Amino acid sequence: MLRCLIVDDDELSRELLATQLLEYATCDMAANGNEGVEMFVAALATDHPYQVIFMDILMPGLDGHGAAKAIRKIEAHQGILIDRGVDIIILSSLGTPHDVIQAYIAAQSAAHLVKPVRPEKLYKTLLALNLIESSTAD
Repeated sequence: MLRCLIVDDDELSRELLATQLLEYATCDMAANGNEGVEMFVAALATDHPYQVIFMDILMPGLDGHGAAKAIRKIEAHQGILIDRGVDIIILSSLGTPHDVIQAYIAAQSAAHLVKPVRPEKLYKTLLALNLIESSTAD
């Protein structure tokens, strides 16, 4: 099972995504970017760091881009190369090509999912990132 963190200021969105991830992952949840970064740091200090973070972009306070940048900075400080770091999947209600490119660049993300997240798109994204195997859904 994957260990994941869902960072979203909308409780319903967090709960819906966690429900969709039940067969693939155990999920922790954070209500904002600051809390998400704190939980990432705490998990990194254990034997079970997060393998994937689902990060909403638009949040009050520290937004998703800022939180993702902070996470990448922490990883760099720890000597973790970007290709060995946690996979960050950006969540956004914005799905234009410009928004997707911005998410990849600003957050150094592995993927972008438009909310509400469709289960089949979630599955395909996890599969494409090699976070699950195709037999997981059988």
